[in-house]
Amino acid sequence: MKVLTELRERNILDLLKQKQFIKIDEIIEKNNSSVSTVRRDLKKLESEGKLVRIHGGARIESNLQEETDFQVKSKLNLVEKNDIGKKAAELVQEGEVIFLDAGTSTATMISYLSNIKGLLVVTNGLTIANLLSDFDVNTYVVGGLLKNKTRALIGTEVTDRIETFQFDRCFMGVNGISKDQGFTTPDIQEAQIKTLVMNRSRQAYVLADLTKFDHTSFVSFSKLEDATIITDTCPNWIKNKTNVKYMEVNK
Repeated sequence: MKVLTELRERNILDLLKQKQFIKIDEIIEKNNSSVSTVRRDLKKLESEGKLVRIHGGARIESNLQEETDFQVKSKLNLVEKNDIGKKAAELVQEGEVIFLDAGTSTATMISYLSNIKGLLVVTNGLTIANLLSDFDVNTYVVGGLLKNKTRALIGTEVTDRIETFQFDRCFMGVNGISKDQGFTTPDIQEAQIKTLVMNRSRQAYVLADLTKFDHTSFVSFSKLEDATIITDTCPNWIKNKTNVKYMEVNK
């Protein structure tokens, strides 16, 4: 039994290295285990500091300043992110001015925006701008210092320009969503941009797959009640907050 337990735990950690987040159903299939066994294994691994249990699965433990490379993030949770992006794009109306944050979740919106007449998209994301160009969407890029890891443009040039704009809607990425700290991100300058954009938008949305909940990064950029969360699966603690708005895809 001891060897079997060690093998199950190794399989779980190997899956996490590959995907950063795994669902309970994936572990059940991989280890041919029951739900109760999987939950017991996850609880033990969490007590050892090897992972963090979240609603429906587990994710790798990370420090407050850790930030995953754009290329790596773009390969994670593809189905969930696409569903979230499609739902978000359905909110956009003809003739609007919207802001798209420099994230992999917001990137999934772009293919669904191409047929919206009179749309203008403002972004500080280099990859976002390239994708918008590919889909022939009118785009304004706010220029500044390029942060290679996230491919976001940051700095006073960006914030000074955004302070002259107003947006109908903004769609923001996020690294962590927690009860106490709200929406968080690892980078101070990106946090400043996110806060500024949200304050200058009539409607603000945060795109987040399940892995972003119950996680905290270095800098808070907004309270939970300041934006509508668009997600694939909303944890109960969000649903039970009467002042927090959310949308679940396919619901």
